[in-house]
Order: sequence, then structure tokens, then C-alpha cells
Amino acid sequence: MIRIVQANEGNKLRQFIKFPFKLYRGNPNFIAPLRLMQKKLLTPKGNPFFEHAESALFIAFNDDKRVVGRIAATHNRIHLNIYRDHTGFFGLFDCINDQAVANKLLDTAAGWLRSKGDLTMAGPENISANDSLGILTNGFETPPVFLMPYNDRYYEELLKAYGLAPKMKLYSYHLTRDRLPKEMMKKADFLEERLAKKGIAIRPVNLANAENDISRLRYAYNASNEGTWGFMPLDERGFRHMAEDRKKIALPGQVLVAENESGIIGYIVSVPDYYQVFQEIPDGRLFPFGWRKMLRAKKIISQIRIMILGVLPAYRSMGIDWCLYAKLAANNFRLGLYSGEACYVMEGNAPMKRMLDALGATVVKEYTMFSKEI
Repeated sequence: MIRIVQANEGNKLRQFIKFPFKLYRGNPNFIAPLRLMQKKLLTPKGNPFFEHAESALFIAFNDDKRVVGRIAATHNRIHLNIYRDHTGFFGLFDCINDQAVANKLLDTAAGWLRSKGDLTMAGPENISANDSLGILTNGFETPPVFLMPYNDRYYEELLKAYGLAPKMKLYSYHLTRDRLPKEMMKKADFLEERLAKKGIAIRPVNLANAENDISRLRYAYNASNEGTWGFMPLDERGFRHMAEDRKKIALPGQVLVAENESGIIGYIVSVPDYYQVFQEIPDGRLFPFGWRKMLRAKKIISQIRIMILGVLPAYRSMGIDWCLYAKLAANNFRLGLYSGEACYVMEGNAPMKRMLDALGATVVKEYTMFSKEI
């Protein structure tokens, strides 16, 4: 018999966070955020997302009182106000390869969402569209990069057998210095010179004194993503929370903006791939010994994650995106970081796909979102 228990606090929350580490013990390709990061994500005290949303966390026990699965259900009022689609979300889905367990978890999430008035369940969304999305459906042979999900192959069959249908595919593209076009920097110099004549300059964000940039970046972030499938605009507090987290872990030259007299009109954000460090902390615990691995981060990390690039609609097709990529590459080469992944790229984002193809990038992972009427 499978028993489902809500797990939003106390020991149950610790079991919820700990379960994937147990499930994937011994799998060299599984990496997850540190447990402290997960707790911050999942609790209202640590995450301003919960000012306009609520999540119920559930864990499944078998007859031996052993945790065999987990799931989150999220009712997002801002999403509903924008899209008016009566959609709630499931996420943080992890499960043993057992359809009965998966069905029980998904039924529980669906029931909770129905109680909130939602008519469709979509996901995985972990916890919001500004965090991570989907299950891995191709590219199981290598570990994920920083903050990207990982799961076993059987998850797709569990979700489909429950009646969830694929809704959206997203991709990770791998870039490496050896595959970049030879004319990349020369072309970027030409484009930057042309942009300068139009009053547009590209510069790094000063991470030690980013206060002014953070406020102006929020407008560019929301405006450049408006109309993107599932996008959730961030208010001042939510954006500042996200920006402060990124600022703490990015290195100089890894966050760039394009600007003119009107403000920031484009940006690119990258961070070191800290999952290369977390891979050496398999239980996700920073203490008592994990912190020693973090101190060696500079020696361990060899690649980056490009988290997001955006250009305001009025300034697209001017070469700003090419210049941002080129300057980002040059800055990371100076840091000794010669490869990385750009993720996510949605299946319908033809301009971004063309740009990455031109940069010699290759698709290395595929993620899928699912949905079902409930």
C-alpha cells in the first residue's frame, strides 16, 4: 500500500529534499543543488515567489515506511492572472520505476490543484518557470549543468502512462571554443562599431556595485521575454532575489548588458558550472566536509552555464546578440573557461536556434513539459 504525506516542513521536508540523493545514489550523472539551496527554494521565508503562489509538497511511502517518490503541486496566482488558463503545475517529481507510485503521486497533486480551482495540470515546473522546467527526455549520458534537472529514462513513460501528453520541448546547446566560427571576434568588432554609432554600448555589470543595474535589468528582462510561452514576469522583490543569487556566484565579465541613453536594451547572464563541484558532494551536504570542495571550485570548474540572453524587440536583428556572445566568450576564455551550455532554448525559438547554429553549438539535451486536463 502506498501512503502519501504532505511534506512542507520539519522532518518531512528534509525527507522530501533528501529523496533524490537516495534514489540516484551511485549514478555519476545525477547532480542536484545543495540541500541548503533546495530548502531556500521550497520555503516561503527563503523564496518571495510564495508571496503570490502556494505549493504543497508530498512524499510517498511504501509498506516498509521507505520514501519511494515525491512531487510538488503549485497554484500560481500571477500565472493565472496573466494567462487565465486555469492551469496549475506539478514539479520536483522523482519516483522509483513503479507506475502505481507515480499514479498515486500525480493523483495527489492533481487533487490538490483541483481543490484550488485549477482545471489543467502542467509540468514539471520546479517551482516556477523562472527556476527549472521539464524532465530530461534525451541526453542521459552526461551530467546536467548548474541548476538543470536530471532524471532516469523511465520518467517519460511514467508520465505518459498516467495520461500526461507532451506540451513543449526545450533544449540545451553545448558550445566550445574549438567550434566557434573563426570570424566570430572580427564580426563582433565590426558590429560593435556599428552599434556605437547608434549610441549602443556593451559592457560588463560591476558585480560588486550592481544596485543600479539590477533595477534597470528587471525592465529589460520582463520586456524581452513578454509573449514567451509560460513566461512569468518578476516584480521588484522577486527579480532582486534572483539577481542577488546570481550576483553572488557569477565571476567578473560573466554578466553583460547592452545599453543606450534609454537604458538597458539587452543582456546575457552566465555563471560557472558549480555542478562540477557539487558532483564531488554526492549527498548534497555542505557541512561538515562539502565546504572544502567549494574552496577548490576554481580548480574544478572548466565550463559555464549561459542562463539567459534577451534583447528588447525594437533592437533585435542589429547584431546585439552576436556581440554579447562574443564578448562573453572572450571574458570566459580569460577565466580559463572554454565551454558551456546555453539552456533553455524552446523548440519554437527559431532566431535563437539560428544564432546557436551559427556559433557551432550542438544540441546535447532535450527536456519535455507535459500537461493534462484534471
